Amino acid sequence: MQRRAKGDGDNEGMKTITNIADQLFRKVQPVDSAFGSETAETRTPAFCAIDCPGRCPLELHLRDGELARVSANKAAPACHRGLSMRAWANSPDRLMWPLRRVGPRGSAQFERVTWDEALDEIADQLARIRRERGSESIYLAYTTGQSCTTADPFERLMNCFGGFLDHYNNYSNPQINAMVRSMYGPDALYPGGSELDTAADARLVLVFGASPAETGTGRATWHGAWDRVVEQVGERGGRIVMVDPRRNGSIPKRKRPASGEREGQASAVCDASLTGSNTHKGRPAAPASGGALSADAAPGGKTVSWLPINPGTDGALAAALLHEPAFTHNALDWDFLRERCIGFTDKTLPERRRGLGLSVMDYLRGTGYEHVAKTPAWAAAITGIPADDIRELAAQLATARPVFIMQGWGPQRRSNGEMTSGMIMMLAAALGQVGLPGTNNGMNIAWGGGFLTRVSAGKNPVPFRIPAYRFLDAIENGESLGTREGVRGLPEAGYGNAGGSGFAAEGKPEQSSPGKRATDSVQHQDSAAHLPSSIKAIICHGGNCLTNQHGDVNRAHRVLGDPSKCEFILNVDVEFTDSARYADIVLPDLFRMEQESAMDADTWGRRIAVSTGELGARFERRGAWNTCVELAKRWEIENAFTEGRTEGEWIRRLYEGDRERSTGLPTFDRLLEDGLAWRADRAEPFVALADWRHDPDAHPLDTPSGKIELFSELLAAAAETLRDTPDEGAVTPIPTYVPEWGPAEFAVERPATDGAQEPDAELRADGHGCESVAFLPAGGRECESDAELPANGRKSESNTEPACDQPLRVFGFHSVARIHSSWGNVPAVSRRVPQVISINPADADARGIATGDLVEASNRFGTLRLPAHVTEDVIAGTIVMPQGAWWQAEGRSMQNTPGAASDRTADADAAEPIDVGGCINTLTTSRPSPLAFGNPQHTCWCHLHRHMGTEAYLSETAHPA
Repeated sequence: MQRRAKGDGDNEGMKTITNIADQLFRKVQPVDSAFGSETAETRTPAFCAIDCPGRCPLELHLRDGELARVSANKAAPACHRGLSMRAWANSPDRLMWPLRRVGPRGSAQFERVTWDEALDEIADQLARIRRERGSESIYLAYTTGQSCTTADPFERLMNCFGGFLDHYNNYSNPQINAMVRSMYGPDALYPGGSELDTAADARLVLVFGASPAETGTGRATWHGAWDRVVEQVGERGGRIVMVDPRRNGSIPKRKRPASGEREGQASAVCDASLTGSNTHKGRPAAPASGGALSADAAPGGKTVSWLPINPGTDGALAAALLHEPAFTHNALDWDFLRERCIGFTDKTLPERRRGLGLSVMDYLRGTGYEHVAKTPAWAAAITGIPADDIRELAAQLATARPVFIMQGWGPQRRSNGEMTSGMIMMLAAALGQVGLPGTNNGMNIAWGGGFLTRVSAGKNPVPFRIPAYRFLDAIENGESLGTREGVRGLPEAGYGNAGGSGFAAEGKPEQSSPGKRATDSVQHQDSAAHLPSSIKAIICHGGNCLTNQHGDVNRAHRVLGDPSKCEFILNVDVEFTDSARYADIVLPDLFRMEQESAMDADTWGRRIAVSTGELGARFERRGAWNTCVELAKRWEIENAFTEGRTEGEWIRRLYEGDRERSTGLPTFDRLLEDGLAWRADRAEPFVALADWRHDPDAHPLDTPSGKIELFSELLAAAAETLRDTPDEGAVTPIPTYVPEWGPAEFAVERPATDGAQEPDAELRADGHGCESVAFLPAGGRECESDAELPANGRKSESNTEPACDQPLRVFGFHSVARIHSSWGNVPAVSRRVPQVISINPADADARGIATGDLVEASNRFGTLRLPAHVTEDVIAGTIVMPQGAWWQAEGRSMQNTPGAASDRTADADAAEPIDVGGCINTLTTSRPSPLAFGNPQHTCWCHLHRHMGTEAYLSETAHPA
């Protein structure tokens, strides 16, 4: 079916999208910055304290005590988000005084109350629930909005009050962290990989699912480092290959099509399908003179290439990239694998595991596990990458030195994320490209190496912790959650017990970055033990993960909307988020730029930034520390909480202690004047595992063997615990490619009567990773051509189903418009990346969709409606959209002001509203990943259809007055 044109070329289409976005996003008139123009302007230092790797210093310009504008600190320039802090601080969604719910949960019906009224009710409700159900029924929610030395006081407060139900994991990277613990040991969790600047010394940089220019905007953070790497690698004739289902923002844009030429024609594209093969319909076209490292015709394009891949199949590509250097080029670092690694060959396995086909070589050769050789032809049928392209990239990996291999957190944020992340790390290790200049350990770039000490939270008297992604399960039926569901702190069992997963054995000190809670997996525990109580109260401070950022947002709305399940919810934030709609009490917090603060101004702790707090509070807002002090008074634990110090005194005390263990840091008073300081003892870029590579005896890895454990007894034990569960076969003793969940999980598959089969089901039917075959050696064979395997490596629904009804993969990406959902309500920032669904022309043609059409994506979890953007910057069979947009029910004003009439009813059987804000979690699942119990939100399938009535909508919005 021919696509209908809405304008001349892509520029006109994007204008249409922007106009539609203007209608979808609430327009807010900017506050006049000219007030007090005759008054002298003063400057005061501050910083952007959001969950971003930059955490950039800022300068606030004040007139008559009001914030007139925000500018960057020239020593570490901030991005557009930081410079828009004034617009965010003055947003109509900004909370001004305490609120108490007067309507149904989720109705946004609140009344204004005094601070004393709010604090009294909070103190009474939490004390009652503690008395009736125990401290373990009070949950401190996972959030990401606290980034300073005193910014998260509720943990300290609740520990003084008898404890609380804690969580482990985050929503960012639990799957890869689980694999790091088994492969490199928990000490490698933070800071993680090498610093990005280390890649400037590489000859070949291979990037899986990462976009440093988007996830770390700002010249003083990853974006600036990425530009330096591209320039320096290019100067030496090196190459950067970006493996991603979408052309992300770190890949140079190709030239636009000439007049009258359709986007995607060979003359308009100078990258993509790397050898010019067009055997995979719907893949971006490529020039005839391709090649695995052919590049884009754009600044930096001589260096950077895009290698499109089917989502969730990075592990299959990594397996083939290992197969070729092992069997074709003989280019692996065999001495390194023999001396420093466990399990690559049969001889390096633990003695009792030898001869069973359990080594990595057995997996690659096809003599173990699912008994298929991991050739480029095998991987091509799964990944959608032509086999010749895989061979060419493998040849480059065999010869280029140094090689810097990294992965973002996108590939691991899937149902198969544990195995996928392990495959990528194993690729770096097998090449011997770890711990050397210009190399990485296969993880994401360094994160979490903060320097400053945060105020102690004290000891939590409650021993139990749940995976952060399972809090809804703990509300609905917490008493049924035990070790199999990931609960930690239950009565301990012995090593190897079938009820335990084999991770984080007791007695090992927990590893976490300063200010971050642990991200490890479940301990060995008694499988018969369970939580003593469901969650009955929640404290949510500085986050939107109760609803908007959690999988299956409609389920979150249903669960939190029922006060009989969770009796009391406290929300403390700077603005009225979707999560705040479900609170019983909402308290107005302060931005860190509005109060005295100190924090690490990057992820590595090289820079220290402060805020003087000169801007101060407006209306009835208070900082969270002072709120906790008032609650502590009501519970008669003030001395235990404050230890006789104010928040400002704690900040100074902590800083001066840190100053004694570093060089070059000024006094705190001088830091307040300058706003920014640099540590003199952090100069050269960090290289992951460098100390161990240089002297393994003096710096052994924190694994049982002190080596890299490609075969892990912990993984083997975890695989045992998954027997007879829906996740059986999802974990193997070595990293392997495991297909992710298919359309059936999202109820978008064909009915069984059609004879159609869920994608990946055939591979599972063959026993991939299952115990019945994974631990038995067998003679494998190589696939000689793509034709020997079904299309896409599995039985395809396209054999029996019209294209317009085929399910599509869908995943979100971090755009430059937001950090998670922060700035999601600031139109000036949101419009930089319109909230649209990007779709490949092949999929758009099959559905009669053109750029600018409203489309509906739906599955069993919900339906969302957004404009479409037809582009070859996303692979066929997949749609993508920016994550973090605020959920908005159809017909509800975008302005999230409390007091509006409810758009949700108390009727549990009522149809779920259509989300027109574009929150991707309308479609995602709340089922956790099998090993880490982590966030698998990038594994998602949906149906996509053009919304009826689009033409009428466009006629009203394409050219608004």
